[in-house]
Amino acid sequence: MLKLIIEDDEGRKTVVPFVRDEITIGRQEGNTIRLTERNVSRRHARLLRQSVNVLIEDLGSYNGIKVNGDRITGQVQVQDGDLIQIGDYDLAIQREEEARAAAASSATVPLDPSRAPTALATATVKLPDPGATMPSLPVVNVPEASEDDIQDLPAADEPPRHQSTAVIRIDQVAGSRPQRTVQALDANEAPRLVVLNTDFAGREFPCVRTELRIGRTDDNDIAIDHRSLSRTHCKLVREDTGEWKIIDLQSANGLMVNGEPYAQVTLRIGDVLELGHLKMKFVAAGDAVTINSGTSKVASESSRPSSSKGPLIAVVLALLVVVIGGGGYVMMKSGSTTDPKPVKPVTPVDPVVDPIKVVENPTVEPKPPDDRPKSNQVDVEQKNDKLIADAEASIASGDLTTAEGYLQQCKVGASLCPKAQAMLGQLSSEKGYLAALNEAKKALDKGDLKAAGVALDNARQTKLLKAKLTELDQQRSVAVEALVAANANKPPVVKPAQPDPNVVNEAKKAQIDKLLADAKEAKTNGTFKTAIELLQKCLSIDSKNPNCTVSLASTYATRGSKENNEEDNKRAKQLYEQFLKIAAPDDTRRTRVKDILDGK
Repeated sequence: MLKLIIEDDEGRKTVVPFVRDEITIGRQEGNTIRLTERNVSRRHARLLRQSVNVLIEDLGSYNGIKVNGDRITGQVQVQDGDLIQIGDYDLAIQREEEARAAAASSATVPLDPSRAPTALATATVKLPDPGATMPSLPVVNVPEASEDDIQDLPAADEPPRHQSTAVIRIDQVAGSRPQRTVQALDANEAPRLVVLNTDFAGREFPCVRTELRIGRTDDNDIAIDHRSLSRTHCKLVREDTGEWKIIDLQSANGLMVNGEPYAQVTLRIGDVLELGHLKMKFVAAGDAVTINSGTSKVASESSRPSSSKGPLIAVVLALLVVVIGGGGYVMMKSGSTTDPKPVKPVTPVDPVVDPIKVVENPTVEPKPPDDRPKSNQVDVEQKNDKLIADAEASIASGDLTTAEGYLQQCKVGASLCPKAQAMLGQLSSEKGYLAALNEAKKALDKGDLKAAGVALDNARQTKLLKAKLTELDQQRSVAVEALVAANANKPPVVKPAQPDPNVVNEAKKAQIDKLLADAKEAKTNGTFKTAIELLQKCLSIDSKNPNCTVSLASTYATRGSKENNEEDNKRAKQLYEQFLKIAAPDDTRRTRVKDILDGK
């Protein structure tokens, strides 16, 4: 059985059984899974189960979807343990049966943080039972390792490469452990972050709490005012096991560890973190960092190298030898019969090397020499030119989501190419203009030229969608001209005069009065049939006229009494009851009618 694990930005986790072939995710009601943070779109993503595979699809969301740190376009297949990022939420797929089968056939090997990454990647990890609240959740297992597979850590100047850290462990699911509380740590035993570059090189930040937020503003636990950092860039968390984990908080410039991008990763001593352009080293308590020409090495306090003038003295001595040797040579040549050649003075070279290179603009890292083959550079440039062209074509057709996907792939090294950065900045404001243009198109299709004009006016400031705006403007102009021409050929519409309601009411009243008078005369003469026909015609004109109703009831009652006709008496009773319903409360006839119905 498939399970979907969801973690919010506070570390709370939820398990959802994957019981449908399609699951929709978004902020609005009606989605299979509703995520309520504002950076989740109303309809954000869709998960599809096809046989044994699971696909995820972006439904045109504003902030997009990342899988293992890379933003996706279209449908992408996801595997067990892949990290899916939607807004502030981290999601992962897990297959329960496979995890149980692996658990039954594998031995348990305890984790040892001092071992190599290969040990962590190949050792069997048996997680604790999640507890009574979720008894069916599986344990997570990976292939067993032998003692020969476990190696020592590489040297500190060669940072270890992390294995995939996208798996959300079941023992962290909400309900399997208590909520994490932030606690203070002993500063003498806490690890430290040491800045390796920029004007902040050499600054140290002890990790004295179990959760620390790192960012540019003062409200963070570690505040570094560097323009490449987001306001709150990431957070550093100490797990109950003693491991430290760093989590990217949807930062603009991302998080890298030892040169690899991560959304979250467990740290090891000696790891080099890159937050934007800022590099920091994760150092254990009691270790020191020597910063030299942009590199760093970990050493113990007792063996920290002191500043030495040995290299400087050696260089100076070498220069003296050259100068003295040159002078002796000149003196020897002066005794010869030929004129001596002028000796070019030797300018001593300053041997002092600044151990820390300070970059005047802290937001721009010094670029290493580009030693790539020229053919590779040409290939990258051609690829980026095609991506920009594809993005521009998508923008022209109004497909900003696809254009955004092309621009995200346009890179120079690990960074976005400058043109893509500029175009991505424009796309955020252009989405509002695109919505206005789509509204204008709908209004034109319905023939609502006024609404189309208002929507087009709302999109006048667009810079990337000028072609679409011009096209819709022309469509509206043609429709307006056609409407004007059609109205010019139509004869004026003359509406028939409406009758005066006062005149109508007076005529109806006069007709009813005439019918009542004629019916009364017929009743007096004993021609009950004629009287009844006249009163029924009266009610056909005004069915709720109390005068017509009570007169017809009286006529039926009189005829029924004289002819001993029970049917007439029943009709009379029904009409009297109807009279009581429609007569005014102050009608003096109500009392007499009630007495008749009561048999008085």
